[in-house]
Amino acid sequence: MNQKGLTLKDQNFINSSCRSIAKCDKHGVDENELRRQIYILGLYAFRQYHKAGLPTDIRHPSLSSRLMVAS
Repeated sequence: MNQKGLTLKDQNFINSSCRSIAKCDKHGVDENELRRQIYILGLYAFRQYHKAGLPTDIRHPSLSSRLMVAS
């Protein structure tokens, strides 16, 4: 059975990443880099929630993507 949802480990990783991104913003990291980090975090959360692993190509995050990297 493929249950959906985030594990405690996923939630901790997401929280840690959010704190890291906020620190980057505070220290003046380039806006495009912040957007990239936020996109990757969103992609991670979306795919982890659906237990789909990470795609090999982050430009194609669809759940129907057959090429995945185990997370």
